[in-house]
Formats: sequence, C-alpha cells, structure tokens
Amino acid sequence: MIQKTQSTALNKPISKAAALTQRVEYVDIAKGIGIVLVVMGHNDFALISPFAHKFIYSFHMPMFFFMSGMFLKPEIPLWTFVRQRFNRVLKPFFFMILFIFFTSISFSKVSILEAGRRLIKSMYASGKYLDWVQLWFLPHLFVVSLFAYLFVRALRQTHLFRLRWGILIVLYIIGVFSITLFSPFELSLFGKDFIVYGLPFSLDIVLVSGFFFILAYELNQTRYASFLESPWTLLIAASTLIFLVWYFPAKIDFNIRQFDSLPINTIEALLGILLILTISKRMERIGGLSSVFRYIGQASLVILVFQVPIQDYWGQKLLALTDNLSFSYWISFLAGVLGPVVINALFIHPNPILREWFGQAKLRERASTTVSVFE
Repeated sequence: MIQKTQSTALNKPISKAAALTQRVEYVDIAKGIGIVLVVMGHNDFALISPFAHKFIYSFHMPMFFFMSGMFLKPEIPLWTFVRQRFNRVLKPFFFMILFIFFTSISFSKVSILEAGRRLIKSMYASGKYLDWVQLWFLPHLFVVSLFAYLFVRALRQTHLFRLRWGILIVLYIIGVFSITLFSPFELSLFGKDFIVYGLPFSLDIVLVSGFFFILAYELNQTRYASFLESPWTLLIAASTLIFLVWYFPAKIDFNIRQFDSLPINTIEALLGILLILTISKRMERIGGLSSVFRYIGQASLVILVFQVPIQDYWGQKLLALTDNLSFSYWISFLAGVLGPVVINALFIHPNPILREWFGQAKLRERASTTVSVFE
C-alpha cells in the first residue's frame, strides 16, 4: 500500500507553475550577471577598459529585454496584464520620480519651481528628460510588454500566426533603420517650436526592443536547456563575440538611439545573450556562487534604480581623495551593487508600502516568486 502511494505521487504530473519554478533557476542567475554588467558598464569603466566596456554594451540592453520576454503571459486577459505590468514597472518609476522631486527640494538648493519643471519633463519618460537617466528602461519596458502581448495575441487569432517569425524580423529591420527618426525631431505646440528627443516612453524604439522581447517568449516555448549546457555553445559564443567586438567598431545603445550595423549589432546581441545564459546554466552547479547571483538578480530592479547615483557619489569622493581612477572605480562599482542590495534588504522589502511600490511580492510569496526588473 505504501509503495503504491509513493508510485502514484512520483507519477503525478508537475503543475505548470512548479515546472516553471524548476526550469528558470539559471535565468535568475543570468539576471544577477546581467545587472552586475550594467553597473560595471556605467560611469568611468570605458576609461579603465575600452574593450570590456564595448563588450558589455554589445549585448546588455538587448539581454534585459530578452530576459523580460521570457515571462510574457499572453493567455491572461488584457486588463489583468496591463495592471500587472503597471504594478511591476510603472509604479517603481513613478515612485522614483516623486522621490527625486522631494529630495531635490528638501536637500539641495533646487527651487520648487525648478524641481516641478523637472518633474513635469520626467513624465515624458524618455532618457533625455530624466534626472536619473537609467529610469528610462522602466516605462519603456511597460510599452514593450504591451506591444509583445498585443503582437502575440493578434497573430494567434489570424492565419498570419505561421508567418510570425517573418513579420517579427521585418518589423525589427524597420525599427533599426528608423531608430534615429525621432531623435531629435521638431514639434510645434501652441505657436512655439520645440526640439524633442524621442517619443514618450521611448516608443520610437519599440520595434527593436520588442524583437528581443518576443524572441525570448518564442524560444521559451521550446526545450533548449541541453543546448545551453554544451561546452561548445559556451566556447563558440564567447570566441565569436570577442572576435566581433575586437575587430568591428559598430556600437549599440538604445537610450541614445545608436545602432551602427544591423548584422553586426544583431549577431553580437544574440551571442551575448546566449553567452550569459550558457554561463548561468553551468553556474547552477556551483552552489555558493549561484546563490549570490540569484540574490542579486532578485534585487535587480532596485540595483538598476539606485546604482548610478551611488557610483557617482563614491567615485567622485574616492577619486578626489586618492587620485587613483582604477581604485575609485572598482570601489564605487562594488558600492553600486551592494548599496542597492542593502537598501532593498533593510528598507524596501521589509516595508509593505515600499514593497508594493517596487512591484515586489509579499513576504510569504517570496520563496517561490522571483521579483526583478526582468519580469
């Protein structure tokens, strides 16, 4: 009787939610690696190692959108999806905009009028108009998520579903060749002419970022874990990416609308994503190290938000004190990673109000739910 019960339990199908939890452990590690690379790539790293800086920038932003796309849920109702995405990425954005406004008028010499003007400009939600430029990613992630949701849902309901790959690639090519179309552009409003940089929420690059987002969703419907586990995948992805970055000057930066070469930048971005996923998959076997990067990945949204001002502050302080660029960079880099982790652990996650505004799960849900900027 006991043996029969055990056999029945073992043969019982695993729920979809449980299977997802088991399957994406290496993705959590990849999130941690990705956000560490983002912190490393900001501020003065280009002066420390121009090649490594270019290496990071060859794929790190496409990787962010790719990771986010792995969690797309087109089967849920539209308004449920919009509400969930609003809570995950727009709430933290609006919270930080208000936080910057109140800290500016409270702890600096900025007037309320000037701070209010910046607050209004920041609602345009494009990098050019934000005091903390890195925040541009959050509102854009919202519109990219909505674009991907509508793209998948619309094609599923028509005979064009079989052509979705071709349609996606065509839209991507159009997006790449038109990436500078709205940055800048002239706008006439109330009899005045303005120079505007990008569309609201960076809508002008949604076809490019959306490609990587939807690509991740499509690939996540297949079984490719064994491909990631192959040492040949790691070797070929790393060596090819290093070769391309070393010998080709093409650059990619979504925020400033730079995409120098359609073939080179696309291949580099895909190779970089593959490389990080492959490293993460192999790192699963290293208990302590994988746990560290998983924890960092879970705090990726908070790290993304706070890492630039923390790095700037400590970098300038240490450089003035030591006159040693390398030392000041590396210490400020560590502060840029660890500082937001501490902020999250001590102030955000234990506080139910802040936890909600940063799109984090409730404490009882934390053990089984990954909360990060990539979701």
